[in-house]
Amino acid sequence: MDTRTADGRLAAWIFELPVVELRAGYRAAVYFDRSRRILAAEGDDTEVTIQVFQRADGMVACGIDEALAVLALGAGSFRDPAAADAAFAAYLAARDAARQARSRGDAWVAGVRAQVEAEAAFDRHWLPAASGQLRVSALRDGDRVDTWEPVIELTGPYRLVAHLESVYLGVLARRTLVASNVRQVVDAAGGKPVLFFADRFDHWATQGGDGYAAFVGGAQGVATDAQAAWWGERGLGTIPHALIATFGGDTVAAVAAFARQFPGVPLIALVDFDNDSVATSLACARAFGERLWGVRLDTSGTMVDRALWSEMGDFAPTGVNRRLVEKVRQALDAEGFDHVRVIVSGGFTAERIAAFEATGVPVDSYAVGSSLLKGSADYTADVVLREGRPCAKVGRVHRPSTRLQPVDLTAHSGAEAPV
Repeated sequence: MDTRTADGRLAAWIFELPVVELRAGYRAAVYFDRSRRILAAEGDDTEVTIQVFQRADGMVACGIDEALAVLALGAGSFRDPAAADAAFAAYLAARDAARQARSRGDAWVAGVRAQVEAEAAFDRHWLPAASGQLRVSALRDGDRVDTWEPVIELTGPYRLVAHLESVYLGVLARRTLVASNVRQVVDAAGGKPVLFFADRFDHWATQGGDGYAAFVGGAQGVATDAQAAWWGERGLGTIPHALIATFGGDTVAAVAAFARQFPGVPLIALVDFDNDSVATSLACARAFGERLWGVRLDTSGTMVDRALWSEMGDFAPTGVNRRLVEKVRQALDAEGFDHVRVIVSGGFTAERIAAFEATGVPVDSYAVGSSLLKGSADYTADVVLREGRPCAKVGRVHRPSTRLQPVDLTAHSGAEAPV
């Protein structure tokens, strides 16, 4: 299936949007949906221009294609609002019944069929925004943006899009946060591969979008297939501590089992299970030779690796630190295992990576997790023009931009509503 539109943006189907819920206003802050209903009841088609921006410099814009899909699939109005409300209530009941059937092992297929039929019944009350009613221009995912710079500009009747503001702003905020955090880490790593291993630090439903944002930010790999799906790749990784424990704490045995079952995957040994990363790295290198692609150090920040017990006193010895990495590298090189790469993980941030790189710590790759989900990248959408003339809250103005590119929403909207 095509994953891109003709102008190179991600296709709308990639995002798994809850289209019926978007159109119904179910995902909107109530005051946005009520605004939509007020304007529809008043027959108000006043044309406004909305600009979307955030308030920090040097951010990596992301979520733009997803926001455009929200607009393309969610912009419009109801032929009969009361009938649409009733149809949506029927949809929610059918959706919940299908979920219950799945969890109970009942007639799940019949439940899903009923849910789809309820979606189609709701869509018969929906009138998508007509071609030309909405004029949109936008930046691209991955563009650098600064404070107040518009990333999307939208012109058309507000009643067609009011109920979507919560959704597209949230999409932009989340994706930009992750992409910007990853770009900071990638820049700090100075060209060394960065792996996005943040799957365990947030809700599973965020994986697809977070993984794509990490890719936009420059990550070269992710942990799960879901994180890689939007950009057509697969997850990376070898063994967790739990597998080593299952093999009685024998790291070599666990790595050997992985090598037998996944012969085509680069072999990376996790070497801190016994808190003796030098000895375990050497044991794996001796056992697997050229087959061993790398070793990963993941020593807890509350532990001091056995290799450092005789050297403590003039550096912070806990976790994965410069001296531990140096000792692993030196031990591998001394026995001719210079082909084995050293990957580090465990609490790494852009600042910590920059410090490693500034002092020449012999790391080949960084696996980073929770720090990439922290911070904020909040967006705001403001009406700045009314019928082409300035009309914004105090402190807001229309900001012309030569960087915004026209967008054809029909390229994202797909087929007509069911009839």
